[in-house]
Amino acid sequence: MFGSDLRERIARKPAQSSLSTTRASATRAIPWALHFDDLAPGLGVGVAAALGVYGLWLLAAVTIVLGVYLGWRVMPPSRTPLKVRVVCISDTHGQHRGVTVPDGDILIHAGDFTRFGRIDDVTDFNKWLQGLPHKHKIVVNGNHEHNAEWKGKVAEMLSSAVFLLDSEVTVMGVRIFGANFCWPMQDKNPVYSSIPPGVDIVIAHGPAKGFVDAHVGCQALRLAMAKVRPRLVVSGHIHQARGLAVGVGTLRGTTFVNAAMCREGYTIGWEPMVVDL
Repeated sequence: MFGSDLRERIARKPAQSSLSTTRASATRAIPWALHFDDLAPGLGVGVAAALGVYGLWLLAAVTIVLGVYLGWRVMPPSRTPLKVRVVCISDTHGQHRGVTVPDGDILIHAGDFTRFGRIDDVTDFNKWLQGLPHKHKIVVNGNHEHNAEWKGKVAEMLSSAVFLLDSEVTVMGVRIFGANFCWPMQDKNPVYSSIPPGVDIVIAHGPAKGFVDAHVGCQALRLAMAKVRPRLVVSGHIHQARGLAVGVGTLRGTTFVNAAMCREGYTIGWEPMVVDL
């Protein structure tokens, strides 16, 4: 449990983004319970020291063990860099030709590639994807596609990409899970609960609660990610919340990206986000 890489794991930096983000505001929105997870180990040591002063050695020993467990609980998973560049976009709403996409190994679109499910948006989006140089292109549904009449044919219509619907794919050694669109839930969501451990990237159109979500994200997704502990979670949906947030507590080691392209209404106003894993 405590190998030679302990110090490195505690200090390890999360995935790095090459673009500016709203990290400060995102950090303020993170649920207090996650910050408490980070503080608990130190508090345990302080309590143990106080108990030792009063000769309560058994209670002090139990408190130290508890503090060690809580410290292990928030450490990021031990894993090596993948040396893969991921380009993240979302919420293009039929305006994809107005997006300048930087180079990368994997292109992820986190949904809402149409405006109100217009079929001509799908057709042109597929043609646009075909012209991009990225080796791998991964797409999931957004709410605009989830209710479209043609939603059962998305994989066929997007022949230029891999379409994920509560499924996963492995490319360049990177395990990627793409979830179907779900509205925010407070309790467990069977879709998110089914995401297997060991997945490197999770794509979910709606963001997790407290992470680049403008305070309206999904609690069920956040709880699930604390168990899966992926390297990267890519979302969109909340246009004004575009940015990057670094996980804390039991989400330490996970980077959350809201890659929405449309800033106000359905006009492109943000740049793609690039994350190196």
